[in-house]
Formats: sequence, C-alpha cells, structure tokens
Amino acid sequence: MVHYFLLACVLLLLAAFFIAKRGSRVSDTAGFMSWILLTFYFPVEWIVTSRMISAYSFMNQPMSDLGVERCMSHAYSLAPYHICSPLSGLMNITLIVSGILIALGAVLLHRFFGEGIGMRIATGMWVVYGLGYSISGIFPADINFSVHTIFSLPSMVLQIPAMIIIAKTMRDRMPGFSVWTYICMGLSALSLVVIVIGFAPGLMQRLLYGFVWLWMIVGAIILWRTDPARRT
Repeated sequence: MVHYFLLACVLLLLAAFFIAKRGSRVSDTAGFMSWILLTFYFPVEWIVTSRMISAYSFMNQPMSDLGVERCMSHAYSLAPYHICSPLSGLMNITLIVSGILIALGAVLLHRFFGEGIGMRIATGMWVVYGLGYSISGIFPADINFSVHTIFSLPSMVLQIPAMIIIAKTMRDRMPGFSVWTYICMGLSALSLVVIVIGFAPGLMQRLLYGFVWLWMIVGAIILWRTDPARRT
C-alpha cells in the first residue's frame, strides 16, 4: 500500500512538473491553492488536541504524539508517558495531505521564483520536505518509530537552504518578498536551535514548521495577487 502511495505521489508530481512548465492559469491556480489550503492544518490540530484523553503538553510534547494510534504508555522510545489520541487517524491523514500539498505547490509554483539550477534544487528540497510529512503520517511513531523519525528529519532542516535560495533569487525582482522569506527562514532556523537546546520542544517544533507554513500561505497569496495572468 505504501509503495503504491509513493508511486502515485511521484507520478502526480511528474505530471505537475510538466503541466507547470506550460504555465497555464489552471496549474498556477492549483499551485496557489495547494499552499493556501495548508491553513486547514491548524484547526485540525486544535481539534485533535482537544480530544486527547491522556494529558497533553502543547509546550513539551511533539506533534507526533497526536498521531499515535494505540492508547498506551511507552508508545515509542522517547515517550515514557501515556498517550491516548482518539483522533489519531485524522491527524495522520492531515499530515499525509499536508505533505502532498506542500510538494505539489512547490512543483506548480517553481517558475514564479525563478529559473536555473538553484531553483531546481530548491524545488527538489521542497518536494522532499513535503513527502517527509506524508510518510510520517503513514508511519506513526508507535507503528514504526525509525521510519517516522528518519523521514521527519528533512522537514526540520531543508526549509533553511531552500528559502535562502528563493530569497536570493527574488531579491531584485520582489525585494519585499525576499525580506519576508528571510524573516520566516530566520525564525524557523532559530526555533530549530532552541529545540536542540531543549527548551519547550513541543512549542518550538510547532514554530519550526509554523513559520514555514506561514511563509507558504502568505507567499502564495502575494504571488497570486501580483500574477499578471490573473489580471488579464
């Protein structure tokens, strides 16, 4: 099942890449909406958290705990406490869909950020970044902690070089967008540093991802509003 899912994702992204090269209004709109729709993650996480049966610390527990499928203590190696998340299925589906939207948006919108090898590398990073989310939803921490963790790691670091590349590429054409990108990248990177230090890891993990998602959502809106094709 997992292999079929990954194959479907690859085929979808390849199709999106070839469609995006033509620059049709439909593909552009699909790209914008892919990132704007990421807003749905935040209310879903709030709903899942509010239905937790076991005590849950927003400040100290990772988002992965919300997707743990079995009610138990020691659900995985880093969780000696009890976890019971009745809506774990909803959380994992949300992670899977979010990852697909991130990767799809990156492929469909890459031409808005520029051309060249640097942008192709950045787009590839976003695809890996997004698929990491999806795979972490397919393999919850209590089902396969190693796979869940390994594929989650790219989503903690790849945003930094990808956003630096985009900020540099956009600096002359859209300086305001470039500054916005640097700000969100810096805040995400700072959150990663604070996680390593060990302060409020649950909160910092949310900020680490949240600043990137905020950049995507706001960035998609900015690009959509300034797209010449939209005004013709």
